[in-house]
Amino acid sequence: MMGRAVLACVAAGIAVGVAAGQPRPAEPLPPLDVVVTIPPLKGLVQPLLPMGSTLTVLMPPGRGEHGYEFKPADLAALSKADVVVFIGLGLEPNLDAVLRKTARPHRQEVGFGRVVGLEPAAGDAKVDDHAGHDHAGHDHDDHGGHEGHAHAGPDQHLWLDPVLCADLVPVVAQAVVKSLETKTGLTALQREELARTEAVHTVAVTRVDEAWRKRLAPLAGRAIVTHHDAFSRPAERYGLRVAAVVRGSHSTEPTPGQVAEVVRAVKKEGVRTIFIEPQFDPKAAKRIATAAGVGVGTLDPLGDGDWFKLMEANLAALEKGLGEPDAAQPGKADSARKP
Repeated sequence: MMGRAVLACVAAGIAVGVAAGQPRPAEPLPPLDVVVTIPPLKGLVQPLLPMGSTLTVLMPPGRGEHGYEFKPADLAALSKADVVVFIGLGLEPNLDAVLRKTARPHRQEVGFGRVVGLEPAAGDAKVDDHAGHDHAGHDHDDHGGHEGHAHAGPDQHLWLDPVLCADLVPVVAQAVVKSLETKTGLTALQREELARTEAVHTVAVTRVDEAWRKRLAPLAGRAIVTHHDAFSRPAERYGLRVAAVVRGSHSTEPTPGQVAEVVRAVKKEGVRTIFIEPQFDPKAAKRIATAAGVGVGTLDPLGDGDWFKLMEANLAALEKGLGEPDAAQPGKADSARKP
């Protein structure tokens, strides 16, 4: 499909376009030490950094994103970081204390929840869970569907909504500029180069949103069952409905009663595919799929650090799992298509 081809080119070529396709400043930008908390942030932040920068991901790929415990190496990385980018909203509950412990006077700290208005900065009044203001030309109230599904609190999985990610890019870019100003100062030519880099990356992220809108439009209104409540934001954004989640809590397995409730929801809502996540044991989800006679697909909330690849794989999985009934084999796990 045309959308998939465009996305593949953007994902593969973003680094080349920034690092090689654009003219470099006469004086190279100094490298930065940057820390992000979870793998998806790597793909959103790294294209904005000067060549030679070091980017450390605190949470390794392959493990759940909730309740991460910091290690001595993490403290060392934070203590020398020029820029730190994190989610907030309670996803990294110990981070504030660690940042205070490793405080640096000129370190730039970017909280995704604060950027999109879902979490107040220090001293600010509390804000609404669903930011109703515009960022980068997008209306945050344009959630498309997904009626009747309430969050227990602000959904922490902001990186799975491309519109919110497009809001994050200019703020991270500004943090990079401020950090470089502190280190060495910037020439006009270097500022122009940084602005070009930001523009290229913003376009790439925006194209992901465009692809999701285009390719999910024919599936609007369809119900999905996910492994845990990680995909409510993209469901709202692109007109899907979360009928149920297999795990009500990310830290505990579902009870037999909860399993029975999910089976009933699957049958009532006409769900065609139950989506498991690589970070969880799939046995309960597969039992539900077998009992309900539906297929099993994979939605990955975290990936390996390549945000573009992650979003394309999840989009392809949704297309396949929500498509014609023969697109998924009942009770058998589906491997996500590669972009």
